[in-house]
Amino acid sequence: MTSWQKRARIGLAIFVVVVAAIVYRSIGERRAPPPPAAEKRFDPKATAETTGGDLQQVRKTERDFSIKFERLLNYEDGSVKMYKPEITVTRSDGRTFVVTAAEGRTGANQKEKELTQQVRMVVSDGFEMTTDRATHSEDQSVVKAPGAVVFKKGRMSGSGVNATYDQTNDVLTIAENAKVTMTDEAGQAITDFSSGAATLDRAQNILTLTGKAHVLRNQQILDADQATARLSEDEQIVKHTELRGNSRVTGGSSIDSMSARDIDMHYSEDGRALEQVVLNGGAGVAMSGKESEGSGRQIMGESLDVKLAPDGSVLAMNGRDNVRLDLPASRDTPAGSIKAAALDGTGEAGRGLTLAQFRGDVEYREPGQRGAAGRVVRSQNLSASLADDAVTEAVFTGRVTFDDEGVAGRAPDVRYHPREGTLALRGAEAGGVAHVALDQIAVDGRTIDVGLEDRRIAAADVKTTLSPRAPSTTAAGQRKSASGGVSLPGLLRQNEPANINADALEYRGKSGQAIYTGNAALWQGDTAMRGDTITLDQDKGSLVATGSARSTLELDTGRSVGRAHEIRYDDMKRTVTYSAAPLAPTSDKGSTAAGARGAVPTDGRRAVPSRDAQLSGSQGDVLGERIEIVLVSEGNQVDRLEAYTNVTLKLGARTAVGARLTYHAKDERYVMSGSGATAVTISEPTTGASAVAGSCRETRGRTLTFFKSTDTIIVDGNETKRTETQVKPCAPPSPR
Repeated sequence: MTSWQKRARIGLAIFVVVVAAIVYRSIGERRAPPPPAAEKRFDPKATAETTGGDLQQVRKTERDFSIKFERLLNYEDGSVKMYKPEITVTRSDGRTFVVTAAEGRTGANQKEKELTQQVRMVVSDGFEMTTDRATHSEDQSVVKAPGAVVFKKGRMSGSGVNATYDQTNDVLTIAENAKVTMTDEAGQAITDFSSGAATLDRAQNILTLTGKAHVLRNQQILDADQATARLSEDEQIVKHTELRGNSRVTGGSSIDSMSARDIDMHYSEDGRALEQVVLNGGAGVAMSGKESEGSGRQIMGESLDVKLAPDGSVLAMNGRDNVRLDLPASRDTPAGSIKAAALDGTGEAGRGLTLAQFRGDVEYREPGQRGAAGRVVRSQNLSASLADDAVTEAVFTGRVTFDDEGVAGRAPDVRYHPREGTLALRGAEAGGVAHVALDQIAVDGRTIDVGLEDRRIAAADVKTTLSPRAPSTTAAGQRKSASGGVSLPGLLRQNEPANINADALEYRGKSGQAIYTGNAALWQGDTAMRGDTITLDQDKGSLVATGSARSTLELDTGRSVGRAHEIRYDDMKRTVTYSAAPLAPTSDKGSTAAGARGAVPTDGRRAVPSRDAQLSGSQGDVLGERIEIVLVSEGNQVDRLEAYTNVTLKLGARTAVGARLTYHAKDERYVMSGSGATAVTISEPTTGASAVAGSCRETRGRTLTFFKSTDTIIVDGNETKRTETQVKPCAPPSPR
């Protein structure tokens, strides 16, 4: 080291010492700083206080948990009190739950926080819930509010008491006095739910109400032990409502009420219109009727499925097990009810149910007048056309039977028109026979049309049976049955049925007249009558066969066979009349009009009839334009026989010709008379040793009387022997 370096170091050291002495002198001796002033404690009982803070906790990857606060106080027992806490739970799917309050408190384990004053939970999707007091479980992520709560999300809002919100599962539970309201865009309430308790499962979009659920939806009121509403994804629309236990719905545009054990109601996508209702367990639906006519139709069954149009009218209806449709009376249709095992109905918007198909043990019933049994139709199937709550046509198929206050029937196929009060029975087309019974008549036919009010019947290919009934005689002499009907014509035995077949039948029930046309045939035992037409008048007791008429009568005198254009029995007169066809005038050329039995020439002379009436029996063979059998008052005992105009009697070998014949059955006496200058002639072959072959004895006179069992002939009141008559060649057989 050089000398100048040494001198420099020594000088620097002296300078430092001097400077230090000067500084020390200037500041004097160092003093200790005063202690800080003591801060005022927020809660003297707290062991520690923290102002402002943010605590975070990550639990695996399922959720994040954080707490913010303005002030935090720690106490000796390990509890913590927070002011304006903000608890945030973030789920793994990114959804967050923020719970705020004025104050919060935790126990020693700090896992459950008690929140008071202005408690509010906000979910990141817009759901909010507020209350005055709640707890939040850190482990379970559950908010419990024992008091009143209010919640909302968009157009959905609600309230209740004693609520729990499970943040993990997104489920809100209200234990008491639950209420939920859905509004439209304008804020008008669409649906109000209320019940003893409710659960809103926001993950499944399901609202469940228990404890006497009550729902107001537009014009409808829904009540049940329990209700479940399925909501849209944004929880703004009710898409489906399930009612369980004692379910009932009242009100609506077309449906007045619905009831069942369980009811499911499906709504349109926008939630405004009811599209489908499914009812199970003692189901019933009452449709709204016209204001002027009261209630509408009612449908019942173990289960019902109803589809509705936007205007509320029925588009389809299906029912199963003990289905019943009740129809109200209208101005032109009676009230009625239909029972069946199943129902499938279809309808149209604006019109409602228009067609109902019933299957299995169908019973159609209309009430009777003044306590009567009413009208009942039973079948296996029924297709009913409906209009304005009334059946316009009912088509029954499959073993159809009906009963209507004295009218009964059956057929494979029956069509009923309530407004007209008519039944159309069809047999052959359906592989069977139609059958109707009323008054005394049982009708079987290919087709039978019945007027239920006027008791008219029109039938084709008919076979009928007239049932016997005990007769009594009225003051007017008509033969009425003891049961109130009309007895068989007196020509027939009253203790046996009679049968009439024909191509067609027209029965006029109120007058008791039955008209059979086309190959008509009546028979009872050995008694028979045939004709193109047979008319039976039950009220008068008359029986008429017309057109190629033929008869076989069992009389006390034996069997009598007749033919004529018309055969008529009159019960009042106790007379059977055989009449030839009426004469028809000819043209100027003398031709006969078509269908006439004879002709009347223009010069006024009488034409010979083409065919007379004829009657053959024990009295002989009688021909004439009219023949009458007069019976005694009871039974088929003959009193006398009358024949008129161009009468011919063939009795054995004897032939008598005259204008009029009377036969007295009691003494077998014949009285034949002539007309004008025309005498009566009796001709018979000669007999005995003096007989000449081909010769006949002829007796003539104005009036001839003779007996069946003797050879005596009384001419003009004087007895004459046959030996006194003229003998002439026998006349050739008459073309008649």
